Amino acid sequence: MPDEQEKLIVSSVVVSSAIPATDQPCKCDLAAQVLRRFGELRLQVTGASMLPSLWPGDLLTIHSVQPSKVSRGDVVLFFRESRFFVHRVLSVSADRLLTRGDGLPSSDPPVGPNELLGRVVSVARHGAVGYPAPLGTLGRALALGVRRSTIFCKILLRLHLVRRRFSRASAAARPHTEEVCLT
Repeated sequence: MPDEQEKLIVSSVVVSSAIPATDQPCKCDLAAQVLRRFGELRLQVTGASMLPSLWPGDLLTIHSVQPSKVSRGDVVLFFRESRFFVHRVLSVSADRLLTRGDGLPSSDPPVGPNELLGRVVSVARHGAVGYPAPLGTLGRALALGVRRSTIFCKILLRLHLVRRRFSRASAAARPHTEEVCLT
């Protein structure tokens, strides 16, 4: 039973950009160890590389996964250069994954099996919990806009911030959690 109590405590680690840059690699190392040991980790999104699929402030639940269990379209967490990256899998080969953030113009260098930490299994946003869905037509159009224009990206982030503030204000009125597919 002590392991179960430990899991409940450590599975809620949140890595955030609010941590001083000098402490971030240490916290990422610790979070990676937690995921490897307990199989689950929660991280808060701080960047914009996965717009419009993932937004700053989203809370991701990540489960440890073997590279052989990853499929094209999955959103995965990998650890490189003392930083976490959460990007979508474009293709899978025998020993490498090709990934890219939905809002980025180019692919990442191939991800090796030792860099892969886990797969995103749920996303909590504005009081709703869902699953990272593949990009639909609207999502692909928004991602294209984010890739091509920093101004468009800034406008989307500003609108998201306004919506987030509104959601926080109305959260007290609806305390339950809904299951939805987030796009």
